[in-house]
Amino acid sequence: MDRRLHFVGTLPQFADAEEAFRWQHGELAGLLRRISGGETGQRLQWFVPVVKELKRSGAVRVVKDGDWTAYDDTDRLVARRLDPAQIPLHIAEDALAEVELLRAAGTPATAAQPLQVGVPGYLDMALFIFGPLGVFKHARGFLKAAGAQIDQVQAAAGERVVFQLELPLALIAVTAAPPPLRRIMASVLARLVTRQAARAPEGTRFGVHLCFGDLGHRALRRPRSAAPMVALANAIVRHWPAGRALDFVHLPMSGGDEPPPVDAAFYAPLRGLRPGSAVVVAGIAHERQDERAQLTVRDHVEAALGRPVDLATSCGLGRRSPVEAESAVARMRVLL
Repeated sequence: MDRRLHFVGTLPQFADAEEAFRWQHGELAGLLRRISGGETGQRLQWFVPVVKELKRSGAVRVVKDGDWTAYDDTDRLVARRLDPAQIPLHIAEDALAEVELLRAAGTPATAAQPLQVGVPGYLDMALFIFGPLGVFKHARGFLKAAGAQIDQVQAAAGERVVFQLELPLALIAVTAAPPPLRRIMASVLARLVTRQAARAPEGTRFGVHLCFGDLGHRALRRPRSAAPMVALANAIVRHWPAGRALDFVHLPMSGGDEPPPVDAAFYAPLRGLRPGSAVVVAGIAHERQDERAQLTVRDHVEAALGRPVDLATSCGLGRRSPVEAESAVARMRVLL
């Protein structure tokens, strides 16, 4: 079977990583290229726990409090200077604990089926936490902080882990750009986002998750076609640093609570996708679209690409209820 399932990150139907691992090694055995701990508990909120910990640290000043239920309900912080060591990412702590959980369960992470470790984009964190000026003031700090976490995990686990770079800002910006400027915008952003991979040790494995945002289970942008994601994915592949593997590229074909379009014309730009050796993961599974339409969408994607794809939702399942998450997984399995 050429297709596999891909979990972008959060799995709210499980209490902890141990449960998520048992399910993947049991019911889903043979259906996954990578294993995910499900980013359970407070990690379901992506990097929001980082924001809350920063607020308590005294290293920042709070301009606005928010609960992160929607794009207008977020915290906004300011800081004159933020040392990378002050940014409480905890990526390495969580990843190494999951590596040990897998080993203790007798199902260790391997090069053939590695543990997937989510890494929020450094530009995304700087922007969403500190606003537009934060990108200029603090992006380098987030780049270094995330890089230190990657280095620590890579030193301990090597090819048994794959780091998933999570990049909504880049895709939203490329989608918002006028079509004549899209390739230029994609090239600029690709040079920026691939810096995270470039500073990692040689041999480090990565995947890329493009995203339209899912805060409050709503997307920040709704694309008219697959053209923006093709432009950005191609630019990322072109600028990908030597010596670091790009295992997969995840492309969202919709965002939030909106199912993917069924019109074949939407997917026609995928004919121009040049992923190199990376597996293409289609973010098309959606519990609010009937099975027949879902299969039609899958066939449109594969016809445009000329090859099978792995199947995923457009983003992690953390903005869904456990019941909705299970329904989304059922759709993913239908698409196999």
